[in-house]
Amino acid sequence: MSIKQYTTSLSIGVRNYDASKAFYTAVLAPLGLRLVYDSAAAALPPQGTKAGVRARTLGYGVDKAHELLNVFEFGGAATPPGPRPGVEFHPQAMGAGGLDNGQPGGRKHYGGDYFAVFVIDPDGWRLEAVQKGK
Repeated sequence: MSIKQYTTSLSIGVRNYDASKAFYTAVLAPLGLRLVYDSAAAALPPQGTKAGVRARTLGYGVDKAHELLNVFEFGGAATPPGPRPGVEFHPQAMGAGGLDNGQPGGRKHYGGDYFAVFVIDPDGWRLEAVQKGK
């Protein structure tokens, strides 16, 4: 597997979309990451969360094909082909004290080549490992 074949990213949930957008846009810029996706600016329907609440989503990366961080709002109501690294990520997370929040698999509603796994870390942070590409 090569980084050229796949793009893998992490996602975090935030309570305040606008404040988080301003924060992450500012602090990631010195690292060479910029805002490459904004579901609100694109007037796209927000992506879903586990509790069924719709969430606005931001994507940061070097370019659209290489999103490295996704930030999604979850608010107070939501407790938000080829080898796939997420398949290995999930059991590692479970073995290290994480909780399952979504088994590895394709998420067609996020895009045809969107493969993700969701876990919750020991502090309650919801993590999403995403892989895009065929």
